[in-house]
Amino acid sequence: MSLEFLPGSTIGILGDDMMSQYVAQVAHNMGYNVAAYSTNPEAPVLSEADYRFVETAGDLTALQNFLALSSMVTYTSSWLPAKVIDALTESRLPQGTDLLQLTDDHALGRAFAESQSLNILPYEIVSSLDEVAHAAADLGYPVVVKPIFKHKHHDDTVILRGDWDLGLVAPMIDGGTLIVETWLDDVQEFAMTAVRGVTGDIKIYPLRQTAVATDHMRRAWTIGDIADDLMTVMLGVTEQVGEALQYIGAYNVAFFYSSTGNLYIRDIAAGVQETAAVYTATTNVSVAEQHVRAITGQALSDILINQAAIYMPFTTEQVPALMRHWEIQANWQIYFYRFPDTTGKAGYVLACGPSVTLLFNQLHVAGVWQFDD
Repeated sequence: MSLEFLPGSTIGILGDDMMSQYVAQVAHNMGYNVAAYSTNPEAPVLSEADYRFVETAGDLTALQNFLALSSMVTYTSSWLPAKVIDALTESRLPQGTDLLQLTDDHALGRAFAESQSLNILPYEIVSSLDEVAHAAADLGYPVVVKPIFKHKHHDDTVILRGDWDLGLVAPMIDGGTLIVETWLDDVQEFAMTAVRGVTGDIKIYPLRQTAVATDHMRRAWTIGDIADDLMTVMLGVTEQVGEALQYIGAYNVAFFYSSTGNLYIRDIAAGVQETAAVYTATTNVSVAEQHVRAITGQALSDILINQAAIYMPFTTEQVPALMRHWEIQANWQIYFYRFPDTTGKAGYVLACGPSVTLLFNQLHVAGVWQFDD
């Protein structure tokens, strides 16, 4: 292990989300100093940092000073501005930038998947309304249309169910490139988080299933019963991605599983995902801790599973209903964010126990969240 990554060194952390703060807390617990850089002056990670750098009006001076001070740099989210990614290419960055580029650009991500013979949904690259119409006809409705770059107009995603919906795409036609992709209505979503160390060893966390609720927040829960052949494929893909990219640190591979029994790669992302917080309650080592171990050259911990859990985010409006359970639910771990994020998320609950089915029954009758089923 390089001496510059021993305790007492300064780890620079990039990111605006809560996962950045968790990584900063782990780094402090391990004896490191923390420098933080963000484009948001209220980013949670800044409150945990020893040295704080905030971008102002696109000025890169703060970023340059941040990089100069940091013995090494890490990011916990793939959603970084292009100018930041460019600056990172010359910094001490164990994770590298390849996965950032793949996450940011739909075309690059799909080219990588195809080069690795990974199964992805059919797609076409377009730039005009006529090309969208032709692509939709070729692929067959329904399709989803989105910008090629994920960081640009992230919310500008539309689903077309027929020719009559083509007008919805008009505001997205601005000379840029779009991707048209087959849309599946009836799918299950799964995710695997892995951490790859400096020696190439990979530790994979238990499979989790995820779903987006009516409030547009993603829930997650551990899965204990799934077909062996399906699990084998997902484990193999997750290892293959880490090896192919020679990536160091935490990363996430998300899957679609269709009603016809087909498995597709939905997304590959670098860093620590919010829904990976479920492992804080189900395993012996959090993803944030394992990530810091990886990037600082430590041996990775074997992952031991101790119980089932469900990750349930909540909004500020749901807090009063949640507080009715403060003295009741012994198996709930309730986490509040000091600063609710831009989506209105105020925190999350980890409901823990021996059975996900029993936990969902408990959450259904709690009166805090809405459920579709």
